[in-house]
Amino acid sequence: MQTITIELLNEHALKLLQQLERLNILRLVVAKKKSSQQPKRQWAGSISKETAKRMLSNVEESRNEWERNI
Repeated sequence: MQTITIELLNEHALKLLQQLERLNILRLVVAKKKSSQQPKRQWAGSISKETAKRMLSNVEESRNEWERNI
């Protein structure tokens, strides 16, 4: 027996898997949700800290400009 994890990309995929389960080809096992830290680590290091600081600074500046123009 082999266990794999898949990501369903549309609603029809689940129906197809359920049909395969009815044919005794596979067994669906609903996994518990993983912690929310997994996706965060996936993107860790995507941009430099310097770039992130500049982006946050630009966002803050644009917010201030928006408030002044209203």
